[in-house]
Amino acid sequence: MEQMNRGGFGHNPRQMGALLLTHAHIDHCGRVPLLAKMGFHKPVFCTAGTRDLADLMLHDSARLMEEDAQHYGHHPDQSDRGFCPGPLFTENDVVAALGLFRPVDYGRAFSFGADMSMTFRDAGHILGSAIIELDTSGRRMVFCGDLGRPGSPMVRDPQPVVEADWLVLESTYGDREHADKADRGRRLFSIVKETVERGGNVVIPAFTVGRTQDILYELNPYAESGRLPRIATFVDSPMAISAGEIYRRHPECFDAETRALLARGDDPLSFPGLRLARTREESKQINSLREPHIVIAGNGMCTGGRVRHHLAQNLGNEESTVLFVGYQAEGTLGRQLRDGSKAVRMFGKQFDVRAHIEVMDAYSAHADRSEIVDWLEGFKRFPRRIFLVHGEPQASASLALAIRQRFGTEVTVPRHGETFELD
Repeated sequence: MEQMNRGGFGHNPRQMGALLLTHAHIDHCGRVPLLAKMGFHKPVFCTAGTRDLADLMLHDSARLMEEDAQHYGHHPDQSDRGFCPGPLFTENDVVAALGLFRPVDYGRAFSFGADMSMTFRDAGHILGSAIIELDTSGRRMVFCGDLGRPGSPMVRDPQPVVEADWLVLESTYGDREHADKADRGRRLFSIVKETVERGGNVVIPAFTVGRTQDILYELNPYAESGRLPRIATFVDSPMAISAGEIYRRHPECFDAETRALLARGDDPLSFPGLRLARTREESKQINSLREPHIVIAGNGMCTGGRVRHHLAQNLGNEESTVLFVGYQAEGTLGRQLRDGSKAVRMFGKQFDVRAHIEVMDAYSAHADRSEIVDWLEGFKRFPRRIFLVHGEPQASASLALAIRQRFGTEVTVPRHGETFELD
């Protein structure tokens, strides 16, 4: 992956006319500064929410890479790879890239280039996420980006698309169904309560944009009603804290339920007992607490960030719980723990795993197999061809089969670097 990140884009960035960005998760926007660094200087079109969140995400990414390069340059023995090749891009590169961003409103057709227009629809994945309808020469290609779930906290449901000639569709959970959303708040509360009664801590590795806000939203009614035990809940991530502030600046992206809460003066991202740890010192102080507590920390797949320090403190504790509330990609520390590894490596050391490992896919921001198929039912003119991306091989193959059987359309799972001509 390190080599792939540094290996260019398979085309000349200087020849690109524009970049259409679906949302601000780092696996989608993370190489925009590198694109600009390699000569791309045309507009980056996205929603206003995506622009604000990408500003936050990209600055944080650059800062972490620069800090890692400096630290591991002096302490190569502490790197899991034994070396650090230097940052992919710097904060100066981020500033240059962000100058290219051009916000576009949902639902408003926008023309650019020769005989080309686009419309952004709400994908219901995170704040500002978009499905992109791209029209050219009487044909329509739809990029779904990451498709959200109906009934997710705060954000609106994914909007339907009624027609397309071609569709690029994600397949992250194409081979499975999520647990019932209606029970996730109760199960979250149950896991917290049982852990606290054992005298342990709850460590929740969470994506700073989207998942952290969802967890706070779900804990809110338990804390405000007094049902949540009197324990401190820490958001240990400056970026997640800032993301919460950005969420509050974009109520136009909220669903009706969240707007009603705000109208009553109830901030769904704040409650008694919530503490925000911005500085490193505040983060370190958490691990000195003897009382049971909850820590929500980045990053979501445990590949870096402050959560690894909390894992180092709690993995060996039989009373504690590590709760995964999001997707864990192959090869990540989070995936190892989720799959039941009894020992893992961090900071150049081995850690035995004695803590309880819990998984709640009901908090996923990605639509599952049935929800993807249900969204496809909204087409009145169905795509003649669907390209499945953004999934592990088994998930993509399983969803491809389901779509062929249900809709009888052509489905392709592209290989990395493969190209297609569309007629």
